[in-house]
Amino acid sequence: MTGLGNIFGCSKSDMSSDGTANSLTATETSQGWKLLFDGSDLSGYQIFGIPTADLDRWKIEGETLSLSPRAEGSKSKADLVITSQPIGDFEFSFEWRMSEGGNGGIFYKVKGGTSYEKPWHTGLEMQLLDNAGHEEGLITTHRSGDLYDLIASKSDTSHPAGEWNHSRILVQGNQVEQWMNGSLAVSFEIGSSEWNSLVSNSKYAEWPEYAKIAKGHLILQDHGDQIWFKNLKIRELK
Repeated sequence: MTGLGNIFGCSKSDMSSDGTANSLTATETSQGWKLLFDGSDLSGYQIFGIPTADLDRWKIEGETLSLSPRAEGSKSKADLVITSQPIGDFEFSFEWRMSEGGNGGIFYKVKGGTSYEKPWHTGLEMQLLDNAGHEEGLITTHRSGDLYDLIASKSDTSHPAGEWNHSRILVQGNQVEQWMNGSLAVSFEIGSSEWNSLVSNSKYAEWPEYAKIAKGHLILQDHGDQIWFKNLKIRELK
């Protein structure tokens, strides 16, 4: 498929602002970018499936949005919905930093509401991981940049735990790309024969609306480990 990143003319440097975190340049604003995190306010967020739940483990630390580790023995989930309304075609740009041995991810095209227990029952997941420090790093399709459990990255361009990464997700129609630190990690076409074969032979096969939501939400995964985010930016595509 034609690279969406080339179509939209974006690169890692394009996504850099004027040095102020969680802000937009004049160029980004003119291109239709919007901030999903302004560095000071969490009031627009909610926990997936539990809209009235407190955001206890999600904190603002300086210029970052931080998820603190889950208490030992706890199985509570705090997957954070960061879009107030479902969106269709989009480009999402963000920076993230993983704790040692940490695991996380970005869910997208997720159906809202409470009809499904988990985001991955409808949404796709871009894996975020300390590849070197987590056992999942030994599994292809479970490493940073992968479409989790389905498609492995072309190469590992993720940075080690404690260092910032820049990632992007692009969705236009059935065409999808996931980028890691300026390199195309994964590209695929939802509904193609290859895609249908992948899904039918995966854990997602039992979920009838998996990857079929025309307009869905973006969600930061809670996998129990500490992770930091900043410069969460999105623009809807026509």
